[in-house]
Amino acid sequence: MNSQTKFLISMLFIIVIILCVFLTRFYFDVTKNTENSTRDSRVESIVRSFGELQVFHSADGGCGLLGADLSILIEPDWIDILDVTNSLVLVSGRIDQKILIGGIDYEENVILPFVFSSVETLGNGFHIAAVAQDGRKIILDRNYQPVFQESFLSAEYHDSLITVQNEKKIFIYDAEETPPLLRSAKFSCNIAENLNLEWKISNQFYLSELTADNLSRINSCAENYIQMLRENNFRNLGEISVNEYFSTLVKNIVPEHAVFDKADHFAFYRRESGAYDFTFRTRYHVNSGTEPKQMEIHLFFRRSPENQMILTAADIAAVE
Repeated sequence: MNSQTKFLISMLFIIVIILCVFLTRFYFDVTKNTENSTRDSRVESIVRSFGELQVFHSADGGCGLLGADLSILIEPDWIDILDVTNSLVLVSGRIDQKILIGGIDYEENVILPFVFSSVETLGNGFHIAAVAQDGRKIILDRNYQPVFQESFLSAEYHDSLITVQNEKKIFIYDAEETPPLLRSAKFSCNIAENLNLEWKISNQFYLSELTADNLSRINSCAENYIQMLRENNFRNLGEISVNEYFSTLVKNIVPEHAVFDKADHFAFYRRESGAYDFTFRTRYHVNSGTEPKQMEIHLFFRRSPENQMILTAADIAAVE
């Protein structure tokens, strides 16, 4: 093989290499442009990011979610995407002609019902959601799961404390504990018309033994029993106690037509017997011309076999 032939072969080899490089670059450019073209047809603009995930608007104004590889994780069928977790995407959508907020998983199954008009961050990962139907508030954790079994008239977060309120009770929880730890419970117990006993438990010993539901039940039982005393009608004892205690609870001690005008001196403690003693004083008079009288009422509560607080005894005495 002469030198001229070798030269031609070398040139051909170089030309082949250049063509390969050119074709490779052309292929990747075409692929990249094709991806951009596809992406541009579905994604008009990026709204916000949650780590590697991006919320986007489509050309028709819908809101969706892109994954780290720019693939569409959530179709742009929503009004807005408000937050994402490992298992839930918080979205707003038009449901029955209303804009409501709920949660879907990454397969777009509903896992948080679309019943909320707003969801706001409280702090320390907690959220407050307003129910669209009645405006009541539900506390959600960082995964948007309900923290408490009930809804509330109001809720707020301040200095790592969550305060929730209903008609007759206020609970304060330490939000730095998981789950939130009850720090204080305040109740309004109806004693008579336009007369309430305001009582509060903040002793951590008792709050470590009794839940918010336990304390709510005690307040409800006390209200019902006082009403039975005033009306001298004990037919509903079964709602707050059990048969074995009925005979000790039937007490005809309140004069007919007695008017109660004061309730105070509240105390709460656990007896050596294990019963919880709910104590207060109340003042009444039979008619406007008589001297008012006072009585001290001790109501004793225990847990039933079903773990429900029940009234087991009542000790009522005149106070001189």
